[in-house]
Amino acid sequence: MKNVLLKSKAFKVLFVCFFLSNYSAFAQKTTVWLVRHAEKEPATVKSADDPSLSADGLKRAEALAKYLKREKIKAIYVTKYKRTGETGRPLAAQAKILPRVYDDSLKTFAKTILKNFNGSNVLVIGHSNTLMPLLDAFGAEMPFDTLDEDDYDMIFKVTVKDNGERELEISYYGTLHHKSDLPQKYKEDNRPAQQFVTPASHY
Repeated sequence: MKNVLLKSKAFKVLFVCFFLSNYSAFAQKTTVWLVRHAEKEPATVKSADDPSLSADGLKRAEALAKYLKREKIKAIYVTKYKRTGETGRPLAAQAKILPRVYDDSLKTFAKTILKNFNGSNVLVIGHSNTLMPLLDAFGAEMPFDTLDEDDYDMIFKVTVKDNGERELEISYYGTLHHKSDLPQKYKEDNRPAQQFVTPASHY
């Protein structure tokens, strides 16, 4: 009888450990970092559609790698344009990962990221006219309608919680270079990283 009780207790302990380990894996937060590409060279006839980064842009790319050094980025997504790939290159070399090109619809792209990288950290590099739609695709609130052409230093962190809520944090990295001012509700307490939680029902 004593052996039966011991086996029963051992089974319960194993079951609890199994449940907790699986719940922990299921409940992990997924974090998506989004930035616009760094400063680009002035457009010329030859590079009108696809300019490379300027000297300032290359410095910002290095600053991005430094900013995200401890974030254990598992994937970097860029567009087909050189300036996004060049922005992510230092971090890709640092993390020893190969950037991937995304060109799906943003909603489809966001769903793919959240499915394939559940519990991981991902960097997505876009453009002034795609960053806000990307935030919306990931279920976060859009603080602007679009970024200004002079907005280069903002980094948006979307945390997808296990209950479906999205938490948006807005910070700055590298040398300050922006024209758009954050909406007033993001300026409470003058925090360096501004947060806004989007309910799960929004997504």
